[in-house]
Amino acid sequence: MITKKNLNELYKWASNRQFPMKGDLTSPDYTNKTIYSCQLKFVRKNVHIRKKLMNDKVYEIYKNDEILNSMYSISLGGTILRPHKDPDIYTHRYKRIQIPTKVPDGCYFIWDGNKVTWEQGVPQCYHVMDFVHEAHVLCDETLEFLFVDVKIETEVEL
Repeated sequence: MITKKNLNELYKWASNRQFPMKGDLTSPDYTNKTIYSCQLKFVRKNVHIRKKLMNDKVYEIYKNDEILNSMYSISLGGTILRPHKDPDIYTHRYKRIQIPTKVPDGCYFIWDGNKVTWEQGVPQCYHVMDFVHEAHVLCDETLEFLFVDVKIETEVEL
């Protein structure tokens, strides 16, 4: 289980931290701009956690076996993520917890045909590998998130 207390701790940590970012090479069919990210946890055959970037409380949360992947992500102003489903790349099927740390006006998500807006610090959870979705950053500022991918059967307390 991922608790509300876990999510609040992750938000507090991520929103007060500078991450070493790298530009992700993405297909022009996926987005019109480079997406920047910092990988924090990744599970395939082995578990990789960037402990040096974490305090003890955060590291304890990331040791949870239900968390398959996590990254901090920055989308530049004007970024459009075209309609897509996320790939099946982990050891288990997953859903994504989105924890927005910086949400300027003009940013939104299209989920199941509906426009969804984000609120800074308020997590949302989506089955991103099963449903087509898209995102728009229609402003000059960056949109920033902590993404936490968890096993699809994981209970998430929002």
